[in-house]
Order: sequence, then C-alpha cells, then structure tokens
Amino acid sequence: MRSSKLFVNILTLFIVLTAGSLIAQGISSRMYLKVPEENLRFAPSGKKIGSLLEGAEMRIVQEQDKWVKVQITGWIWKESLTNVKPEALKGAYRALHILVKTRPEAEEILKQIKAGKDFAELAKSKSISPSGPKGGDLGYFNKGDFPSNIENAIVNLQVNAVSEIIETKFGFNIFKRLK
Repeated sequence: MRSSKLFVNILTLFIVLTAGSLIAQGISSRMYLKVPEENLRFAPSGKKIGSLLEGAEMRIVQEQDKWVKVQITGWIWKESLTNVKPEALKGAYRALHILVKTRPEAEEILKQIKAGKDFAELAKSKSISPSGPKGGDLGYFNKGDFPSNIENAIVNLQVNAVSEIIETKFGFNIFKRLK
C-alpha cells in the first residue's frame, strides 16, 4: 500500500514538473495574433504560404532567433484537403546532402564522389544526417528555407554539381544540387 502511494506521489510530481516546463517554454499555452495580418511561411524568411488574421489562435512549438514555428488552431472545409503537396509548393531547388563528423571523413567521401561513386549510396552508408537513409534527399526548398551558408552552397551550384566541403556546427557537409 505504501509503495503505491509513493508511486502516485512521484507520478503527480512528474506531471506537475512536466506541465510547468511546457508552460515555461510557451508550448502548452494558447497565443493569439495581435496584429491585423501576419504572413505564414515554410521557414524563417522562406516562401509565404498564407496569411493569418488578427485573433488567430496558435501554439508555439519551436523558437529560432526572432521567429517562432506555430501550430494553428482553426477549422477549414474538409474537402479542401489533400495528402499530395501541390506543385506550386514544391520549391525552386532540390538537393542531396551528406553530413559527417570529421573533415577527413568528408574528404574521403568527396574523393569517392569525384571518382564516380554514387552520391545517394554514399549518403545512405556514410551520412549521419536524418536525410541519409533517403539517399541524402533534402526534398524541394526555396530561398530562405536554410541558413544562408548552406543555401548559398547549394544555389550557387549548377544542376548535378557537387559542392566542396562546408563546415557547420553540425559537422562537415557535402551537397549535390538536383534542381
């Protein structure tokens, strides 16, 4: 009996602490748009995908510098939805990516790519990026969707060209532009 009471007390404390942490992060509290209209974007400085009007209800799920990623609360007509992303939103660019921890690893991979090894296969076997299992595919994106050093490395490439090694706080990156 005593152990079940202790368990209940510990569980209650966990719930209170977790809720307090979420509230402190602004994640569980409702927020409302206070300006007449605000643009909704794919990413900070990214392509505009819509507008929100004053009073729109949302929750903050992530913060990045002066930007916040929001989850919007509202209702729309069910027949307006599809699980297929419209062509207009697919983005102007597409690239593959390999991320490794050390410069020597990146140099060896870049040497293999220049010798004719398949970029996607190397991404699958060597990359520590979440895109690695997908052959390094970053998908479609627009200007403003990535930090400027990564965006510039990709956008300045010709289609099917491979970048030099780009160092970031995550490690050493190699990109191949597809579109």
